Amino acid sequence: MKPEQILKGLKTKTFGRNLICMEETTSTNDVVAELARQGAPEGTVVASESQAEGRGRQGRKWSSTAGESLTFSVLLRPQLHADELPGITLAAAVAAAKTLEDFQFNPQIKWPNDLLLEGRKVCGILTEVGPKKDTMAAVVLGIGINMNQASLGFPSELRKIATSLYRESGRKTDRIRFFQKVLLRLEESYHWVIERRFDRVLSEWRKRSVTLGRQVKVVQGHRVFYGHAVDADEKGALLVRTDVGIIECVTSADVQILQF
Repeated sequence: MKPEQILKGLKTKTFGRNLICMEETTSTNDVVAELARQGAPEGTVVASESQAEGRGRQGRKWSSTAGESLTFSVLLRPQLHADELPGITLAAAVAAAKTLEDFQFNPQIKWPNDLLLEGRKVCGILTEVGPKKDTMAAVVLGIGINMNQASLGFPSELRKIATSLYRESGRKTDRIRFFQKVLLRLEESYHWVIERRFDRVLSEWRKRSVTLGRQVKVVQGHRVFYGHAVDADEKGALLVRTDVGIIECVTSADVQILQF
């Protein structure tokens, strides 16, 4: 993909207006973090066909397939308190889910940042707090979407848990159109967060959540507990009622659904 292909028909106000498309890099999140240090404007987007060091949450590796996946990062400069930043991840998940629906897919969101099709992961989101410019902290929002890979395009250990749009539908998806749409959706949901309309994000997230109402296992470092996922709060934390009736507010953890 080339910047001029994306910019032609792009309907955003700021997201992607400063756009860099690369064939290969270490990680788009790392590139955007460096651009943030150099003073790049909010809405700067870096996309890459492949990443040597792509990563997801909990230090997991994220692999990209050149020409068949969509991997990009967006620079944000939200004037939010630190405890409000997790809401950006939920907003991004909502935006990605709505984009998938625009292309006739039926995604579900696994808290906080995984999008599933038929129980298998199709999209991952990684939000990292970057360097400060003056007093405003940068946030780097990275998104990876499996688009046109066939089953054999995945490593053998991922074929049961990962999927792609092509694998689910049998049809190729136009990556340029998808990229344009997801940037527009991201800009919209991001503004819900920074305008303190997070109730709108939560409403959209709850409709698509596969986590709420389920028994879950929560792993926080060496701490492990079980409970019932009952809701998310106004800042994006998952509320889990433990087996002894205590409500735990989970902001950072590996949450595993025990029953689908």
